[in-house]
Amino acid sequence: MRNKNKFLFLILSCSLLAVLSFYVIENRHTLLAIFYQTLKLQDKAVEEFTKAVESSQSNAYAYYQLGLIYKDRNDFDKAEDIYLKLLKLFPGHPYANYDLGFVYREKRMYDKAMEQYKKALGINPKNVFALSDIAYIYKESGRYEEALSQYRKVLEIDPSQRYALWDLGVVYEKMGMKDKAEAQLKYYHEMTDCSLRRFWNCLD
Repeated sequence: MRNKNKFLFLILSCSLLAVLSFYVIENRHTLLAIFYQTLKLQDKAVEEFTKAVESSQSNAYAYYQLGLIYKDRNDFDKAEDIYLKLLKLFPGHPYANYDLGFVYREKRMYDKAMEQYKKALGINPKNVFALSDIAYIYKESGRYEEALSQYRKVLEIDPSQRYALWDLGVVYEKMGMKDKAEAQLKYYHEMTDCSLRRFWNCLD
């Protein structure tokens, strides 16, 4: 009986090692890229993530991380290309629709940005980043009433969203509402004060 148990344990161990080995071999480029990201070696990470998507076009994680790196580098053309490929394969990706919208926002392609933000909100109606960016586009386009309404939606979901807190004051100022602008910007500074007096603001 003891020998039988040892044999079964050996078989299970070998099977597990085989599965792990297959996983490592199959995902070696992604795992290497994550390792390079940890070491802040972004060029190496890009190289490995690129190999990962070339070897497996269904690797949504590698596509998304590659897009993020390009976005963070402000290389918006490459980021756009990666996100479009990812969304063609996975239209309902939970984050890529927002990120592609952000890329279009930075390229001042506001119509396309709005289209992507609406897709992101279709997946998560409480996506404060998408809601806030829509408000930003309204502000930049001079649609101040719509911007106000949108920023208020953001702050209903997240009362401490600092970009909305600041931009709300900016919109009041652009509308000539000086008193409201001053009060809002004062409130912004209170909410984002990171001193010992309000140390909890440092925790977000």
